[in-house]
Amino acid sequence: MVYDKLIDYFNSWNRHLSQPNNNLQFDDRGAFGVFRGLRLYSAFQPVFSSDTLRPMAYEALLRARTPAHRAISPAEAFAQAKTLDEVVYLDRLCRMVHVINYFTQNSASGDLFLNVSGGHLMRVDTGHGSVFETLLGHCGIDPTQVVLEILEANVDDLQHLQEAVMAYRSRGFRVAIDDFGSQHSNFDRLWQLTPDIVKIDRSLIVQAESNCRARRILPKLVEIIHDLGAQVVCEGIETHEQHALVLDSGADLLQGYYYARPTAEVLPQAAQLMAEAA
Repeated sequence: MVYDKLIDYFNSWNRHLSQPNNNLQFDDRGAFGVFRGLRLYSAFQPVFSSDTLRPMAYEALLRARTPAHRAISPAEAFAQAKTLDEVVYLDRLCRMVHVINYFTQNSASGDLFLNVSGGHLMRVDTGHGSVFETLLGHCGIDPTQVVLEILEANVDDLQHLQEAVMAYRSRGFRVAIDDFGSQHSNFDRLWQLTPDIVKIDRSLIVQAESNCRARRILPKLVEIIHDLGAQVVCEGIETHEQHALVLDSGADLLQGYYYARPTAEVLPQAAQLMAEAA
């Protein structure tokens, strides 16, 4: 079987799991994970180029269900991890489920954005990305095809975060800072982390809709991020007014329900949806 080595890795990792077997499984819809009774599935949302209005990448999003088939949030799913080692394991399991489901779809094109939990970053001391690079290699996937999203506001240890970002980038992964502008995000961290991509939090876009000062600041924010050498994604776009704002701001990439909702299948009609939205 193509994924024998992946299955062996996830099924043999039993240091802290009471039921370690059959954690990476497959059905007619693709791969799914099993963790403490939860079933873990993939959904994908396209990320569009603001210039061409075509999908350039997709973000993988976790969909989790309880044994009673009740949908729960990713935060609730990760709350089932009892230790930091289990957080690391669950984080890798989710990412590999997404990788398999994305790259096995014939319609899949563009890079894949994957979230990395703050707990994972803090638990792994050295060699960030080495295990994930090996797991990708079992699928024939190169790290350059993957963008790792980090919510930096959730990580207090800046030095540890810097080391993680540098290690990921040295292996060919690109790094995106997620939800910039929310919580305690600041430019000092951007200068020190030098990410490849910065995703501006939806709250800033919403403010710019109704606040003239925020509307004037948004293009300047994009310009500063560009000066740092990073691309800008405006996410959470839900209305035509927000779409117009982010286009005027100079953002490189666009994402949100206004263009396309997450689905289990990579949208072959994503470009058409974007054209209709515009």
